[in-house]
Amino acid sequence: MPCYDSGCELNSGVPLGGIGAGKIEIFPDGTLANFTHQNNWDNPIGRTSDLNHIDARVGHHFAVWASERAEGAEPVACLLQTADVAGLLRVERIEYRGEYPFATLDYIDSALPLQVRLEAFSPIAPGNLELSAMPVAVFIFTLTNNNSESIVDAAIMATARNTVSAWNVGRYNQIVARGDVRGVLFSSDSPLPTDTAHGTVCLATPAWAGEVSCHDSWNLKTRDPFNLSLENEDLAPWDTFLVTGSLGVEEWSSLPVSPIVQGEGVEPGGAIAVRVRLKPGETKSIPFVLAWHMPNSHFGHVYEHDYADAVEVAEVALSRLDSLREGAVRWEACLAQARADMINPSADKVNESGASHSDECSGACRGLPLWLEDAMLNNLYVLSSGSWWDREGRFALFEASRTCQLMNTVDVLYYASIPVSWCYPGLQESGITLVAKSQRGDGYIPHDLGRGRIDYPSDGTTAPPRWKDLCPKFVLMVYRDVLWWGREDLLRRLYDSVKQAMLWAIASDLNGDHLPDNEGADQTFDNWNFQGTNSYTSSIYLAALLACERMAEAMGDHAFSQELHQKFILGQQSFEEQLWNGRYYRIVASEKKGTMEHEACTTGQLNGQWYAHLLDLGYILPREHVVSAVHAMLEMNGSVSRFGAVNAVLPDGSVDRSNSHSGNVWPGETYALASLAIYEGMVDEGLELARKVWANITDNVKNPWDQPDVIDSVTGKYGFGDHYMRNMVVWALAFALSKRDPRVKRALDALKPNPS
Repeated sequence: MPCYDSGCELNSGVPLGGIGAGKIEIFPDGTLANFTHQNNWDNPIGRTSDLNHIDARVGHHFAVWASERAEGAEPVACLLQTADVAGLLRVERIEYRGEYPFATLDYIDSALPLQVRLEAFSPIAPGNLELSAMPVAVFIFTLTNNNSESIVDAAIMATARNTVSAWNVGRYNQIVARGDVRGVLFSSDSPLPTDTAHGTVCLATPAWAGEVSCHDSWNLKTRDPFNLSLENEDLAPWDTFLVTGSLGVEEWSSLPVSPIVQGEGVEPGGAIAVRVRLKPGETKSIPFVLAWHMPNSHFGHVYEHDYADAVEVAEVALSRLDSLREGAVRWEACLAQARADMINPSADKVNESGASHSDECSGACRGLPLWLEDAMLNNLYVLSSGSWWDREGRFALFEASRTCQLMNTVDVLYYASIPVSWCYPGLQESGITLVAKSQRGDGYIPHDLGRGRIDYPSDGTTAPPRWKDLCPKFVLMVYRDVLWWGREDLLRRLYDSVKQAMLWAIASDLNGDHLPDNEGADQTFDNWNFQGTNSYTSSIYLAALLACERMAEAMGDHAFSQELHQKFILGQQSFEEQLWNGRYYRIVASEKKGTMEHEACTTGQLNGQWYAHLLDLGYILPREHVVSAVHAMLEMNGSVSRFGAVNAVLPDGSVDRSNSHSGNVWPGETYALASLAIYEGMVDEGLELARKVWANITDNVKNPWDQPDVIDSVTGKYGFGDHYMRNMVVWALAFALSKRDPRVKRALDALKPNPS
């Protein structure tokens, strides 16, 4: 798992928050930032202050207090972060491990007479939509008294700043005591109807956690009203907490409401603390939740059906802490089955035929390498940082939540939706149905559902011309969803859209060679112009013909099924004649055939074959040619960069730098190629290629929870995109391995929800 210490300067932290609910991020230095929970996906509240933003870290802190019951011992307290806050004591060091949906922080300080660990997590549970939608971040502190003789009194304090509504004027705080919930509710009075940041936020802990105290409101601003930063912050509860481990207010019956802010010089904060007593050797846990309820956006959130405000969210979360954690742990627990078996082959059980799992593997079993398990888990972070799930239950993913807010971008969804379809079929059904409903009258599947919206689709970033890979990719996604879930009802509902999309793709053959004709940058590489038959687009088209043929046959549309079969045979023959160069499939066939750039070896030349293997469609091209081409891609594209497979390499071995896409690495494309290599028996080579990408992300750039679509092939630095959804396709490697290793298949099957 990605491990860092508090000295590492990361630009992202593990995101905490439910699907479609927005998130906050927790960093290795113990701070919280990059808040998008107030309908601000495109404009996170970050870690620096300027004229338009206040540093998100201000007011959001955790602290520990400890008093050893021994002669001469003095109480000690420190902030559980290494970033300075107005010169207050803070821990010496933090060890940080990220394994989405979890972040684990171990706080190291020689002055503390106890061990302190934080387990923070998102409520993301495979297959469980109810839990996964919760707008909440969960923090569980574990305190351990390792002293064999002395009792230690200890406390954890949590603070937060009221960020509700776009303007601080009108904000107010209120103490909350509802059932077992003890905390502070952050609200705002009389917001504008257009204020998307309006709603409620609740910082809470359960009454049973220990002696709970509160400081309901104070002004975080010091005498300098124009400078609210960590260095210039007034953390008023600190003085009381430092002495007693409590915050003074322990009477929860009066429920005071703070004055409404009337001037811009006031930024209200709130705090709660929980104090416990630890016997020698004893361990206790103290949970907190930060919950939110932000309905004031045009499309709203699905969670509004279950919760009226943030207090209700907190109440449910605290009452179901065990379920929330057990659900979130299932990701790692299920995938670890393959790893555990790999480490302990003697643990293999005998199957019904009497053969052991090791016998089933026939020497080809690899299990899930630990780095791949980490990559699969951590690439799911987009579920918290880049997902949309509105009050009507409509689900979509941002292509990139800041730089490219296009929703359910079809050419990228084709990759990203693989784990979504497998683990959340209900969400995938919603997403693919939205795509089908956006279909143009002539059968064309638009590029996306809209920018920051899902009700006004776009033909594409470079359209016109219309893109040639969208309709085939839509066909393949529908077939995948039907195949994996046996959804005949879904096929019946979407078949007309599938057929019309396939007919549009067929009609994109302008010169009668039985393959689509690209007319420029009209596919996923939208900075890369292709004229004529392109291997990337055409390979996907061939796979879509096979998938559509099967769907037509299942629907009793036999004439269309036969027509598709004939078109596949003719298209396959044309693909071979135009693109095969004796070693691999060249990038494009056109009137300029023979020039260096048109002879390039590209990572995507057999993308359709990868998807055909994923969906058990068989070979779309001669197997011996596929094997040769994969060898060539690994040797050429996979060798010229330390950071993954470069998209295009010329016959002389040099990188094609004719545009920003050809000369760089796309993690998602590298993962697809690596998966294809595994299908073709090049397991070690495929895994090593993918590992290079992940190692660059975690060890070189050190930014695993905010990944781009493009990586510089020379430096490894991030290029275009943020929170890019395509990279979830790393899950495709596990699906490829599962064809060879039944242990990996069982691990994947364990994540598949039971049919309702």
